[in-house]
Amino acid sequence: MTSRSVTGTRQFAGFIAHQGDDVAVPAAFFTELLPEISDINELRVFLALIRLVSEEPALESPLPETRILQDRMLLESVRVDGITSRNARQTILHGLELLIARGAVLRVAAESSDRLETWYLFHTPVTRELVEAIRRGAISPPRSMWTDDQPPALTADLPTPFLLYEQNIGPLTPMVADRITRAMQEFPAAWIEDAIEEAVAYNRRNWKYIERILESWMAQGRSERS
Repeated sequence: MTSRSVTGTRQFAGFIAHQGDDVAVPAAFFTELLPEISDINELRVFLALIRLVSEEPALESPLPETRILQDRMLLESVRVDGITSRNARQTILHGLELLIARGAVLRVAAESSDRLETWYLFHTPVTRELVEAIRRGAISPPRSMWTDDQPPALTADLPTPFLLYEQNIGPLTPMVADRITRAMQEFPAAWIEDAIEEAVAYNRRNWKYIERILESWMAQGRSERS
């Protein structure tokens, strides 16, 4: 039975080991993402996404925005801080924006003949390749994103390093996208963004030059930019 402390806080009754509804959290969350998160609502939204996607066939399954915004447990968690129901939606959307900016989540808009729906996917090599293939027209969006008999047109919000590359260097081919993804696992995203800007400044618009900049900063440091 749930009890309450003298402060009125509801006391947790304890975990039950090996429940059938356990939710798996990727190890990278604890080693790479959690140390960088300072906004409590970004953390709440991320954990809610993990719980929701655990009900799907795979980590790479897309989640519709409407399902996230209507999730009862997530709404209750953001209201703990006194946030009204009216502002809870904006709080959740802000948490999603932070996760997108961090590169943890991808957002795609699926437009069909009669509606526009927003979807979110965890950023993994699989979803990265999936979104890129759909953007190129190589494959159709997953059937769960369809609202009628025709596949929707898909646009995506890419993490900043991918956008900067597309805007300043050249087409984001699958090979380049894979190399940027691997670089984001080794270097801070801000380094990659700065390296792209430096490559543009010297008119050396290719990924090999950007990689050499990153490797140089890693080896020699970059105190002038810290």
